[in-house]
Amino acid sequence: MGKTLVIDLEDITLEGDILDVGERNFGIIYNISKEAKEELSLDYVSSETKVELKDRKYDACTFFFELNKVWTSLEKEKLIREVSSYLNEFGEIFIWDINKDRGKVFNNKVKVILPNGKIKEFIFKNLNIFLTSNIEEIKKILEKYFEIEETKAWEDVFFIKGKKLIDKIK
Repeated sequence: MGKTLVIDLEDITLEGDILDVGERNFGIIYNISKEAKEELSLDYVSSETKVELKDRKYDACTFFFELNKVWTSLEKEKLIREVSSYLNEFGEIFIWDINKDRGKVFNNKVKVILPNGKIKEFIFKNLNIFLTSNIEEIKKILEKYFEIEETKAWEDVFFIKGKKLIDKIK
């Protein structure tokens, strides 16, 4: 195993109805969104639940270490475009993911500092040497559908926050 990466989510607030995209949930999104409000609507999307989402609109969408598993930029764009259609007019998107080049693997401990001071730790692996993941690729895709409000990159991890704009809906 590699190094320990720290993600500080103490200042992140997710409010309203939240769509969490991912197959595997570390409980991170639930923990940062429940701090914001007592009543919480947090839905998880996977291939089995997509049909149920068609009639819903969300205030925010999150990807927590999920886009790095998608094979191509075209597939990533298709997924981002689809989830943008589930967002309210000015809904927000939050993406935390890894920077990983083709030919490399990612095998690190991740320590997440939550708003309530709690710490969650997990091991995250992407051992597929054919997959790439990087902040520039995701920003380029997001700019077609969202205004990028914030980006951060540190160690082998990045964060992007965007707001959906009505004129960027396609």
